[in-house]
Amino acid sequence: MKSLPEDIFHSYWNYLFNEVVHYLPIMVVVLIIVGLVLSMVHFRDSKPCVHVLGVLLFLTPFALIVPICFFREQLGDRNFQRKLLVEVITRKPAVKGKEWKTITYNMNQYLFVNNLWNTPYYFYRDEDCHRYFLSLIEGHTFKKQDKSSINSVKDVQRTEFFTFSPGPNYQVCLSKAAEIEQRSQNYYWRQQYPGIGALL
Repeated sequence: MKSLPEDIFHSYWNYLFNEVVHYLPIMVVVLIIVGLVLSMVHFRDSKPCVHVLGVLLFLTPFALIVPICFFREQLGDRNFQRKLLVEVITRKPAVKGKEWKTITYNMNQYLFVNNLWNTPYYFYRDEDCHRYFLSLIEGHTFKKQDKSSINSVKDVQRTEFFTFSPGPNYQVCLSKAAEIEQRSQNYYWRQQYPGIGALL
C-alpha cells in the first residue's frame, strides 16, 4: 500500500519536525543558535554573543521563507505540472476518491527523486495535492473539442512552426485534466444533491 505522511507520522507536528530536520539550512541555523545560547550560559555577560544571537534570531524567519519561495517556484515548473496532469488523466480520480492517494504518493516520489524536495513527503495528505491541482485549472476556460476540430488542428499543426517542449502538450493535458475533474465534480454533486442535475 502506498502510504502518505498522514499515514506514517503520528501527528502533523511530527511530520513538520521530520521535514525541518531534513532541511540543512534550518538545521545549521538551529545548531548555531543552540551553540550561542550555550556559550552565553557558559560565558554569562558576553555582549558579542548576545548581539550575534539577536542577529541570528532576526534572520531565522528569512532562512525559512527563502526556501519556501524557491520551492513554490519549483512547483511552477511545467514538467512537475505536466506529470500531475498526466497522472490525473491516466487515473481519472473521483472527488475524494482513493485514486488521489496514489496520485499524491507518485507526486511526492517525483519531487524527491528529482531533488525538488528533501523528503518523499511534500504533500501531507491527498487533499493537499488535489487542492494544488485545482489551483492549476481554476479560473481557466476550456473549450471542448470534437473530433473534426481535433483533425483540423492536426492539419494546421503540420504546416505551422512549433516550439519544442519535452513530454505531452501542456495545454492539451491541462484541458483534458480539467474536463475529467469537471465530470468528477458533476458526479459528486449529483450524488450529494440528486435534484441538482439540471444546474450542472
